[in-house]
Amino acid sequence: FFLKVSELFDKTRKIEARVSADEDLKLSDLLKYYLRESQAAKDLLYRRSRSLVDYENANKALDKARAKNKDVLQAETSQQLCCQKFEKISESAKQELIDFKTRRVAAFRKNLVELAELELKHAK
Repeated sequence: FFLKVSELFDKTRKIEARVSADEDLKLSDLLKYYLRESQAAKDLLYRRSRSLVDYENANKALDKARAKNKDVLQAETSQQLCCQKFEKISESAKQELIDFKTRRVAAFRKNLVELAELELKHAK
């Protein structure tokens, strides 16, 4: 009797270990995906903030050039280029963040559905 119970507990332990490992892998995949996506979004926002700093520095340089009345054309050109770069990055960042939100929701939904299906499969 005790031998049969021991075998039953051993089989149950192995099954539970496999089920929990499968669930852990599913959840860790989701979190790794989210980590990569959020890091990409942070990098994008960092590039945008650096571009804003460059734009502000170009504005200051233009003000100084106008005050000294020296190299004004070059400073204006530099300021316009920085402005265009900042606006371009801002537009792409806006679209990327909208896409990120959509992808994130879709990935969470897909992964949670797969996790529920996995749990149902293991429950049988």
